[in-house]
Amino acid sequence: MKTKLFIIFLFFVLFLAAGCVEKKQKVQWKHLSSANGEIEVPNSGSQQTATAVFDIDKDGDNDFIITERTKAPAVVWYQRNDDGWKRFVLDKDALRIEAGSAIEDIDGDGDQDVVFAGDSGSNMVWWWENPYPDHDPAKPWNRYEIKNSGKTKHHDQLFGDFDGDSRPELIFWNQNDLTLFLAEIPAEPKTAGEWEKTAIYTYEDTAEPPQRGAYPQWKGVNEHEGLTKMDIDGDGKPDIIGGGLWFKHISGNTFIAHVIDDTYAFSRSAAGQLVHGGPPEVILVVGDGRAPLVMYELRENQWKDKILIDAIQDGHSLDLIDFNGDDNLDIFIAEMQLGEFKNAKIRILLGDGAGNFTTTLVDSGFGLHESRIADLDGDGDYDILGKPYNWKTPRLDIWLNTTK
Repeated sequence: MKTKLFIIFLFFVLFLAAGCVEKKQKVQWKHLSSANGEIEVPNSGSQQTATAVFDIDKDGDNDFIITERTKAPAVVWYQRNDDGWKRFVLDKDALRIEAGSAIEDIDGDGDQDVVFAGDSGSNMVWWWENPYPDHDPAKPWNRYEIKNSGKTKHHDQLFGDFDGDSRPELIFWNQNDLTLFLAEIPAEPKTAGEWEKTAIYTYEDTAEPPQRGAYPQWKGVNEHEGLTKMDIDGDGKPDIIGGGLWFKHISGNTFIAHVIDDTYAFSRSAAGQLVHGGPPEVILVVGDGRAPLVMYELRENQWKDKILIDAIQDGHSLDLIDFNGDDNLDIFIAEMQLGEFKNAKIRILLGDGAGNFTTTLVDSGFGLHESRIADLDGDGDYDILGKPYNWKTPRLDIWLNTTK
């Protein structure tokens, strides 16, 4: 009997030591869906590619943008009001927009503008001027070119002051050019035409290290994606993180690439102080395919990996937030629903600040792609904007956190 109890106790200890215990979540959610007429559908297209969440109209509440690449209108935005959300057309044309977005006051007029970029059918990167305070429902936003040359496919974009000159730069992958670009915002962005850009990193597509997990056939050899920023080395400047690498600024437009995990180049990226003390941690997860959710800790100049969930299916929604307000960062991760995979999960991993997590299940059976966790109703807690890629599209789902 004592032996049996010891075995049970040992199993429990080992289970906890894995660092990620899954529990039924205690948060109360109110689910709203365009499938029930509670939110207006974006348009009539079947491939919803990108999202952006920010306060478009400067009223203190977050609004959001949805893009679509098969039919017009390509870009719509949803304004938060007392009754929910009102949909407006942001760009009435059809555009081949890829996943990824970046937010910045590009024209320096005090409101936030937005960047989206072309997919494998487009060599373009664009920015749209926020017309605040003149949000005329009948008037789409003005669109300007950042890039209109070279190769196609630009999955992921990012703004930040990476060179320490107190001015933001735009970083974007150009997958079919095998390149990570940095572009400076011109002094007159509305009339400048194409922005000046510099290749800060290039990679080969002839071979790749054995990669974690399994991937779709359309993935390119050694294809890189994913972008986020965090000051890894504590020099006061944000570093660029993506493609299983982190990039340190040296001088001018020169960056040095450091490997975090070259077996996880085709991944989504997030970074933050998940473990108190020391450098920030990095989270990588598969965006398209099946592979683990992994946390990386930098210890004695070596990245130590810790698998948090063994297998994630198409985990294209990833973010770090302090969901429960305990001063420890938590992880939001959601899966897509493609093909025969019917049990896609929406999870929040609650961190303890020491690298251990309790996984809570928000919902399952929904296909989320580039979805966001943010305060969507202005009540001070985190809600979830659920956008599919092609699952039952056109469609939107929102989970409002109604916990008292």
